[in-house]
Formats: sequence, structure tokens, C-alpha cells
Amino acid sequence: MTLLSSFAQGGGAGAGAHRSARADARRNAERILDATAELLAANPGVSLEQVAAHAGVSRATVYHRFAGRDALLDALTERSIAEVTEAVQSARPHEGPAVEAMERVLRAAWQVVGRYRGLVIVNPRRLPRTELRRRLGPALEPVRSLIRRGRRSGEFDPELPVEWSIGVITDLIHAASAQVSAGTMRPQAAERVLLRTARGALTGHRA
Repeated sequence: MTLLSSFAQGGGAGAGAHRSARADARRNAERILDATAELLAANPGVSLEQVAAHAGVSRATVYHRFAGRDALLDALTERSIAEVTEAVQSARPHEGPAVEAMERVLRAAWQVVGRYRGLVIVNPRRLPRTELRRRLGPALEPVRSLIRRGRRSGEFDPELPVEWSIGVITDLIHAASAQVSAGTMRPQAAERVLLRTARGALTGHRA
């Protein structure tokens, strides 16, 4: 074996080890985020130590990936918004009657929100409402377009400003999530009430 081939093989092994370490780091981060989402649903005040234990990693690993509790919650919020955005877009908000499209969108969003109920409780306590709305922007834009479409078609009340309707919908989702977290409603019942209330709010002018 020449010196050059030995060096090349060594470099390849080093690159492989580096890729493996990065993959391990990504898996650890996902485990930490999964554990945080699960624990937050039962205990909004969960600590990083409890997260580490539930994720099966050391506290040092958690602190290496996330500078503190807010950084961890920010990362979980980012992941949840990406999932909600994908779910909303997959619900085809631009297709069919606006009322039916809104029901699809809310059902899809609710399925994701159910996995992140703890964030619905925690984030309003730590972030201003304007900041929350800004972060939710990618998920809310298809809903905003759907509301505009429904107003034009007459399915949704044209007297209600679009941003008012957006606020009503997000508040209803938060209220439904809070009821489930408090144990006063089951997720399926909360979903039914959410859909019925949102439909009534948006189409009340047609009653």
C-alpha cells in the first residue's frame, strides 16, 4: 500500500465517521424534540433534565444541542409550524367550495396540533402575540387566501375582516387544545366542536 492510498483510505474513513456522528446528532435532536412535545402536553413546566431522561440522553447532550429551554421550545415550535404548514397545504385549501376546504384544513391542522398541545399552552406565555403570528405566517397564509376566496364567493361573511377571521380560527384551535390538555374534552370531541364553531363564525351571515 502506498502512502497516497493509505492517506486516501484514512480520509475516507474519517469522512464516514464524520457523517455517522452527524447522523447520530440529528437522531438525538429528534429524540429530544419528540420527548419535549410529549412531556409538554402533560406538564408545561417540564425541565431540560426531565426531557433528557425521557429522551434517553444525557443532560450534556441536550445542552450541547440547545442553549436553554427557550432555544429548545423555539426549535420545537419551528418543527410544529413546518408540519402544520405541510398539513394545511396537503388539505388542498384552493380546491372546491370554501366551506368544505376550510373543514379539510382545520381537520388537518388539528391532527398536527394534537401532537404539540403543550406548545399551545406554553408559547403564549413566553412570546408576544405579534411574534407568534409572525412565526405562524407560513401556515396561516393558505388559510388567509382561503378566507378571501370564501368572502368573494359569499360563503364566508364579507363583513368580517380577514385578519379578524384568522384570529378567531387560531383562538378556537388554542381553546380546543386547552380543553384537551385540561382533560375536559377528548380530542375527537374537541375537533367536532372546533369545526362546528369555526363554521358558524365564518358563515353566520347565511343563517
